[in-house]
Amino acid sequence: MAKILSSKDSQTLKVASDILKDGGIIVFPTETVYGVGAILDNENSIKRIYEIKGRDFKKPLLIHISKMAYAFDLSRYVPDKASDLMKTFWPGPLSIILEASCAVPRSAISYGYTVGLRMPSNKFFKDLGDLVGPIAATSANLSGQKDPLTCGDAYNYLKDSVDLYVDDGPVEKGLPSTVIDMTANPPKILRIGAVSVEEIEKVIGKVSS
Repeated sequence: MAKILSSKDSQTLKVASDILKDGGIIVFPTETVYGVGAILDNENSIKRIYEIKGRDFKKPLLIHISKMAYAFDLSRYVPDKASDLMKTFWPGPLSIILEASCAVPRSAISYGYTVGLRMPSNKFFKDLGDLVGPIAATSANLSGQKDPLTCGDAYNYLKDSVDLYVDDGPVEKGLPSTVIDMTANPPKILRIGAVSVEEIEKVIGKVSS
């Protein structure tokens, strides 16, 4: 049976990091929705996320990071406009698509050539990411279901298919991250979420959708 621990418990951070480092899968909080993730350097665990969710393998996972430096490690190139978005909206609910570097496992990007990067503002995630590095993740639900806004929502979807749930209470925003493809010209909005098109265009100018 999967463990459910409070993010306020002093031992939860260590338990979560140990599980990830051992190849496990956890449900964790972000400011937008609860996510289900695995450590980036374990391809078997990443593939398990697709199986648990019933997710089409052609749909890549987002890489959740806690430090800006990871964006430069995981992408081939960070254009100036992408850098401006990172400085403005990170940490926060904006996911940025860039060309993937060779440091990204093929399983995390569905054998494509781009990588989606996101830096959540949730404090527990920040502390966890600092301990384990980048986490490949997506929303903690079954494909096609509503986004999980509480730990209870996530458990109702995934039950005991994961190794740990971290309960941080209801999420702050309740909308998914906005996704923008910075490999397109002009940049293309792939999903509207918690950051509006107007907010983005104030920073980098006109985008397509």
